[in-house]
Amino acid sequence: MGNVINYEWLSVLPEGFLVAGSAVLIAVAAFARSKRIQKIAAWSGVFLIAVALFIGVPLLAGSSLLPESAGSYFGGTLGEAGGFSAFVFSCALLSAVMAAGYYGKDDGYAAEFVATLMICSAALSLFVRSNNLMLSFVSLEAATICLYAMVAWNKNRSDSLEAAVKYLVVGGASGAIFLLGVAFIYGAGLSSKANLLNMEFFAAGLKNWLFIAGLCLVSAGAFFKIAAFPFQFWAPDVYQGAPAPASAFLSVASKGAGIAFLMKLFTSLGLDYSSDYALSQTAVVAISAIAIGTILVGNLGGLTQVNVKRLIAFSGISNAGYMLILVAAAVKSSDLVQMAESSLYFYLAAYMFANYGLFFVINQFPGDADSLQTFSDYRGMLKGNKTLSSTAVVGLASLAGIPPTAGFLGKVLIFVAAVYAQLYWLVGLLIVGSTISIYYYFGWIRAICDDYNPNESCSARPAGRLAPLMFGLSVASVFFGAIFLCKVF
Repeated sequence: MGNVINYEWLSVLPEGFLVAGSAVLIAVAAFARSKRIQKIAAWSGVFLIAVALFIGVPLLAGSSLLPESAGSYFGGTLGEAGGFSAFVFSCALLSAVMAAGYYGKDDGYAAEFVATLMICSAALSLFVRSNNLMLSFVSLEAATICLYAMVAWNKNRSDSLEAAVKYLVVGGASGAIFLLGVAFIYGAGLSSKANLLNMEFFAAGLKNWLFIAGLCLVSAGAFFKIAAFPFQFWAPDVYQGAPAPASAFLSVASKGAGIAFLMKLFTSLGLDYSSDYALSQTAVVAISAIAIGTILVGNLGGLTQVNVKRLIAFSGISNAGYMLILVAAAVKSSDLVQMAESSLYFYLAAYMFANYGLFFVINQFPGDADSLQTFSDYRGMLKGNKTLSSTAVVGLASLAGIPPTAGFLGKVLIFVAAVYAQLYWLVGLLIVGSTISIYYYFGWIRAICDDYNPNESCSARPAGRLAPLMFGLSVASVFFGAIFLCKVF
């Protein structure tokens, strides 16, 4: 009886709330004939996500309602990740606001999209919270299936369907690789009379080459999800073809989940305390090599882009490389784990502010063919629409790491962590990559500020009711960076 698992259902209240709410939304959308009712249902979904964010997440951060063994639930297979849950629910909230207005004007599928988004965000939260690889796989695949549907949502557009097919093939391959790695790790556990699927036992498997092979395969599956080198080839086409709300969620929340999972996976190994020093160094070199390739491919690929969504895709690739530097630093020394995790969450928040600001601007253009937007579509925006232009400029400046934005502070934190870990080659590459990125980010800014043809004006719609939200994202990007500079100087 000592192996009986206690089911602390309260610990999954936010995720369960979102899944139950999505079922209600789908039922309402299935029977509602009026577009008005469907639009109300979509905005109700926005409200439900906000409830999960502002009520459910503090529960995971520490509550007397949870058992004293908080941090390990369902027999140790599920842990806490209140910070990431807040992050992914915030991304879902922003995408839901974008989608509720976007689809509510053109068709009656806004409620279904928001419901799918709710299930996806709940699954991603469980993915990062899971301490068991099998639970990680199931929750990741649940989220990925939702992403397949969201990428293909504009079913009347060939580029959206093409992006969905490509993402389906890549997602299926990465899921198979992940599951094969889980099988290898499970086999290693049986051979040593221990179940190595729980991360708390991972350090015991480092002497087993079957375990190490499985760990490499699981990591490769996660690298696919974050579009890290050499698995980044799918990202530009998928980001371009997917509707803006789906592209935004895929580029921020899904990528953040993959990075957070990799951080958790590798830090659970305790490689710097391992008796096998060569294995520890190999892990650091391998992660560093992937980070170097990801940064170079992302920044060099961005240099030739004029399509804005493909540019964001290459930007996301390079940013994945920057965040992998934090993973390498945490693997190099366990003393840096807390610093690396805090820096990662701050960087993800800064990345969310900047990226979502840009996607809100992209979403304000008429029609649904945002996959065709180029720099030329933004010429004259500064003169005709101050809210959109300022939001785009601040977001691009933050991604480029220009002070006093939060993106600048995020890169400084990565710089400091890499220096403490003595990963000096990554420090140099971070500086080089950030310098290269200024060229293509400022190419977009230059187009926004260019008014070379006064007879043609930017066709973007005014921000309208979204203006306060866009303003808030811009203020958040500047506020956190400005506080840092004030403390330094």
